[in-house]
Amino acid sequence: MVKNVVLGLLFGMTLGVSVATELFSRIGMEPKTYMLIITAVVLAVMLLNRGIAILASGVLLSLAVIQPDQVLLEHGFDKDLLIATLAVLLLYPLVYRVLYS
Repeated sequence: MVKNVVLGLLFGMTLGVSVATELFSRIGMEPKTYMLIITAVVLAVMLLNRGIAILASGVLLSLAVIQPDQVLLEHGFDKDLLIATLAVLLLYPLVYRVLYS
C-alpha cells in the first residue's frame, strides 16, 4: 500500500505533470493548475497497477515526450506519435477489459 502511494506521488508529481502540460499545449488548451493535477493523478493511477515492462515503457515515453521538438526530429521521432503511443499504452488494458469481460 505504501509502495503504491509513493510510486503514485512520484509519477504524478514528475512525469504526470510534464506529460499533462505537453498534452494540453498540443491540443491548444491553456492548462490551469487544477487541470494539470487531476490529469497527472489520472495518468499516475493508470500506470500504477501495470507490470514492470509497461511501467518502464510509460516512463521512457514520458521522458521522450518532454524533450524539445528539435531533439526528437533529429532522431526521427514525432511528438504527436509519441503522445498517441503513450495514450494507447495507458488505455489499451482498460478497453480490453471492458470488451472481453
